[in-house]
Amino acid sequence: MGKKVNLLFLCTGNSCRSQMAEGWTRHLKSDEIHAFSAGVESHGLNPDAVKVMSEAGVDISDYRAKHIDEFKDVQLDVVIIVCSNAKETCPVFSGNCKVVHYGFNDPPEMAKELADKGTLKEEQLDCYRKVRDEIKAFVKTLPESLINQSDKVVRIDSDKDNLRNQVRNLYSGIANEGDSCCGSSCYSSSSPLGNPEFSTRFGYTGDDLSSVPPGANMGLGCGNPQAIAQIKQGEVVLDLGAGGGFDCFLAAKQVGSEGKVIGVDMTPEMISKARENAHKGKYANVEFRLGEIEHLPVADSSVDLIISNCVINLSPAKDQVFQEAYRVLRPKGRLALSDVVAIAQLPNEVSENVDAHCGCVAGAALVGDIEKMLKNSGFSEILIDIKEDSAQFISDWFPGSGMEKYVRSALITAVR
Repeated sequence: MGKKVNLLFLCTGNSCRSQMAEGWTRHLKSDEIHAFSAGVESHGLNPDAVKVMSEAGVDISDYRAKHIDEFKDVQLDVVIIVCSNAKETCPVFSGNCKVVHYGFNDPPEMAKELADKGTLKEEQLDCYRKVRDEIKAFVKTLPESLINQSDKVVRIDSDKDNLRNQVRNLYSGIANEGDSCCGSSCYSSSSPLGNPEFSTRFGYTGDDLSSVPPGANMGLGCGNPQAIAQIKQGEVVLDLGAGGGFDCFLAAKQVGSEGKVIGVDMTPEMISKARENAHKGKYANVEFRLGEIEHLPVADSSVDLIISNCVINLSPAKDQVFQEAYRVLRPKGRLALSDVVAIAQLPNEVSENVDAHCGCVAGAALVGDIEKMLKNSGFSEILIDIKEDSAQFISDWFPGSGMEKYVRSALITAVR
């Protein structure tokens, strides 16, 4: 596709999904694609779609709902149908226009189901945020993913999606049960991962543990990013994989009333738990957003510091995580991460073990690869401090497996 592609996103009313798709494409792919959107009907622009796109730094407030008839004289190269109803009523397009279907869930419909159950508006908006991030991920594959696809668009990296879903399902269960099933078994008094009492082994103090709402510290870390973060008053801090909100609440005290902390987690149950904890603790400077760390629901250049605790190893697309981190950080913004890293090549029986992946081991990247990904994303002043004494608690995660021969906890810092 040498010239710009004329691409139209089509849905029922051109009020939400197709508008978000047009917005993302204009924002991310304007040098390759002329993006339009329309509906087989015209329902008006959905204000909640406008709101969540604005949160991600994309303004679609001046867009309007358009009927497909407005494009009868436009020579379109591709039409992407983003909902099932529009597929069923799709008009015939002239010329060599390729029509493909890539359906997304309907946010207004999902939000209505939650509203009928009496949930808060913020939880309803998470339905829009989830679909927004899915659309963004899809748009990033364009136009390459359209080549040689005749009647449908194949989801890119379906294996990664499957792995991400397995991690999401596991941590949904943890949030619901209040316990952890990381490592080789569910929570026990002797297991350090998933046991809040063991957080002091990772560098947190007794005062840290007692200063946050009950249930915020879920014992899911492998270190203490707060120790290297050098958080300042008035800063905006972003926590990747916020869980129950533990690190967010500790950071909130340090940034003060002039600062702000944003926690992102891909698990709706974790977000609900964290928001409940924030309400209990009366934290006015903390908010939690549903989203994937590979597709952050955060505006460009809006964050001073990113922290994360034992989460990035779970991502099947770590390079994308670091690229997103670079995007949302301000110039001279900082990374302060605690994570599991590989000190030796993982054997296949480990790297292909889903339980070991969900248990924060099999997804660990080699130290050299992490440094390379950070450099390629644009970061400088990279430091990876391997904690040799972590071998003991890693051994406790998977007793008798020998996992400690291959991985360690590390503290990672870098500057945008």
